[in-house]
Amino acid sequence: MTIFNKLSMAVVALALAATPALAGKGGSAALIHQAIDSHSTDAIIAEVERTEGLMCDECIQLVTNLTEDNRYEVREVAAWWFAKRPAIAAMLIEQYEGALQNGSSIAVRNGADFLGATRTLAALPQLRAAIDRGGLDVGARLALVRAAKQLAHTDGNYILARGMRDADATVRMTAVKAWRDVLHQTDAAVVVPLLADSDATVRQAAAAVVGGMNQLSGRAQLEVLVVSDADASVRRNAAWALGRLGQSSSRPMLTKATTDASSLVRMTAKVALGQLH
Repeated sequence: MTIFNKLSMAVVALALAATPALAGKGGSAALIHQAIDSHSTDAIIAEVERTEGLMCDECIQLVTNLTEDNRYEVREVAAWWFAKRPAIAAMLIEQYEGALQNGSSIAVRNGADFLGATRTLAALPQLRAAIDRGGLDVGARLALVRAAKQLAHTDGNYILARGMRDADATVRMTAVKAWRDVLHQTDAAVVVPLLADSDATVRQAAAAVVGGMNQLSGRAQLEVLVVSDADASVRRNAAWALGRLGQSSSRPMLTKATTDASSLVRMTAKVALGQLH
């Protein structure tokens, strides 16, 4: 049973009446159903997008079901569809905010993705509370971080900072990458410890964010990475970041990096040397 089944049809009828008319691109409930039956992610997305302006009870039910699909891309397009129907979306938002508090990992995953994709800033307190819940699986924790990324508000910084301490590398990497995208973000000090992360993809992302945000406190660790990290992509990003920081004290390490076994590292180090003050 989907979350929509819990809503009164009378309430839905009122919401439909309150929803402004939309300019559609065509499509039909039957075509959405056909796409769902095909199990093709691309087909489902295409048909949901085609019904951008279509209003019908069956469409609402079908797309609501898609908000609980196992594929993130499908959940995302379903949330996009509802974002264009604020009166109906508001009912789902209320249900999903409740799911963050006491729902299963899957319910939290679905709720966080819906709230993030519909840009529901008012849900940030519930999202922050959910990240502190115990027992959530990786999918739920990743969705909470992903929602904070989509909302791109400093009130979501707590979620991202928690995500950077997660046991799962994908969650940590997603949180690091999201940090720079938050509007009015002032520094990347919280990212600096991730330069020493055990996972290369996290170190690579952290180097890009520290350099991109000119976080000088990360300079010493970047100088270590650029000449000693086992991963060439990390060494390359460290060289790029040192160039962005532009500190003359980085010259010896960047000079050493110009003899790196990787041509990408050598080239990036040479460019970075020209950016030092």
